[in-house]
Amino acid sequence: MDEGVLKRIANLLATSSLYTDSPTLIDRIANALSKEAITKVLNDSQRIIESGISKGDIFQNKKDDHPIISIKGEKMLSIYGYLPTTSDIENFLLEVEKDIYNARKAGAIAMSIVNQAKLGGNQ
Repeated sequence: MDEGVLKRIANLLATSSLYTDSPTLIDRIANALSKEAITKVLNDSQRIIESGISKGDIFQNKKDDHPIISIKGEKMLSIYGYLPTTSDIENFLLEVEKDIYNARKAGAIAMSIVNQAKLGGNQ
């Protein structure tokens, strides 16, 4: 599994979790038993993020020449890196079909990103 793709998938999950202030989507992917469940989590995450982007609450910018995803809420939170591309989503789903462990790994990384963002640390 390409670690860059995995990180961007984790960023997707972490961004939706921070925006909704709920770890539910991360929990769902970390405990998913089927590729269908994983696909649904990714779709739900993307819909949440699309809503945040449309409202101007989620946006991509740079901090010290590093790409960050900014999430407006009670306070501004930042995640280092990018959201996944369409190709990233496709590749991740293909890998999950081979080994569901990749979804669990993405969930664990996403939760770590959430915790670091809330503490204001680097990911």
